[in-house]
Amino acid sequence: NYAAAEAAKLCRIDFVPAYPITPQTTIVEELSAKVARNEMNATYINMDSEHSVFAAAKGAAIAGSRVFTATSGQGLFYAHEVLHAIAHFRLPMVVCDVGRPSIPWNIWSDQTDSLAQRDTGWIQIYTESAQEVLDTIIQSYILTEKLDIPVMIVLDAFYQSHTSENIWIPEQNLVDEFLPPKQMKGWEVDVEHPKSVGGLVPPEHYEKFNYEYWLDANKAEDLLIETGKKFGEHFGRSYEPVEAVNIGPNTKMVFVSIASITTTVRGVIQNHPEIGLLKLRLFKPFPKESVLKAFENLPDDAMIVNIERNFLGGNHGAIMQEMLRALYGKKYRLYDVYAGLGGKDVPPVTIEKIIYKMQNNPGEVTWI
Repeated sequence: NYAAAEAAKLCRIDFVPAYPITPQTTIVEELSAKVARNEMNATYINMDSEHSVFAAAKGAAIAGSRVFTATSGQGLFYAHEVLHAIAHFRLPMVVCDVGRPSIPWNIWSDQTDSLAQRDTGWIQIYTESAQEVLDTIIQSYILTEKLDIPVMIVLDAFYQSHTSENIWIPEQNLVDEFLPPKQMKGWEVDVEHPKSVGGLVPPEHYEKFNYEYWLDANKAEDLLIETGKKFGEHFGRSYEPVEAVNIGPNTKMVFVSIASITTTVRGVIQNHPEIGLLKLRLFKPFPKESVLKAFENLPDDAMIVNIERNFLGGNHGAIMQEMLRALYGKKYRLYDVYAGLGGKDVPPVTIEKIIYKMQNNPGEVTWI
């Protein structure tokens, strides 16, 4: 959480609307402290709810501010209506969501909250470590301000939000070289030249807005590749929409994961040279081309095992849904495994159990 706050400071954000909700509270608390200590030239406002937080974020973005905030769980659900408005007004901003479940009431790790917002129009990027949180927020301001599409950065509750690890914090001048000041586009509210925003759009024009949005959303994967490469050249750590580990012509099984479970899978497969890992970093829009590229040398009879930390009310979890669409027409065998919902720990022995189950008695959907 402190890495997220540090990244926001490095990005020279100038507006932070905030409402506390576990387990993201320490992000906005730390930003509040930085503003109070005059370490940031930003306006910090305590709001009365998460719905109001995102409404204020929307207004500030319309006025041209570089906006950042954070939320979690029920807070994100409560803001659902405004998420649509921010995305379809084409407002650039970056928001950090610390993933937690819905009901029954639970404050631990899950991805139900963010995945329930897949169709609001936001770009979604899932992170594995504190360093990746910081680096991804910096990259995301490039993404959001070029495409005029908001970006949601997701990290797992407690496994990431409240776990301490060393990170490299870049010098401010290096970030300033990579991320220039926010450029006005001409559509922002100007009190000297009043205009209305968000008027009624009749059917003959509504499609045009969506078509332009569709064109830009389809640029997200390539722009993230370009931005991640430039970030690597500038800071020494490169990123792509997906990360392929040990995937090749001799691979028998590939785990597909997002966020912190990925770290556990990395360790386990070191003892299984026949097993690979596909880490999904960009999740929305889904990076189909990057997935296909990662699998280009994978045998047709390989097993694809998707690890889900979410339950969406149907048979399959969100990862399985997206992978089935991306791999439509391929001969791979896809399996769905629910593990770690509600913050239940997924230690190495659990991954070993999944491997044994898939090798001996696989089912289309398995609960561990």
